[in-house]
Amino acid sequence: MMDAAALEQRSLPIPEGLTAPDDQIIELARVWWNGTGPIMNIRPALAEPANIGVVLAELAWHYSHAYAEHHGFDQAVAFKAICDSWDAAHAKAQAANTESAQ
Repeated sequence: MMDAAALEQRSLPIPEGLTAPDDQIIELARVWWNGTGPIMNIRPALAEPANIGVVLAELAWHYSHAYAEHHGFDQAVAFKAICDSWDAAHAKAQAANTESAQ
């Protein structure tokens, strides 16, 4: 297991363009991949849960462009793969919730 200093070296920098007042800027999530799945800390700080959907859609769009730029994927193909994976994971989660509610 990596120590905190080694992990910090792998963390992303704070993004440029944070021009809002300090009390309006907040980190919403830290997500790490441990080889088999995500490990995360989240902060449900937005007043409306629907705004997280906006954040997730923006993430998918930006990730598809990053995969095109850094890994040679066609952006539209990468975006479709991300959306298809979301749909499959969402369906699996819904099925698990339905089964446990019975």
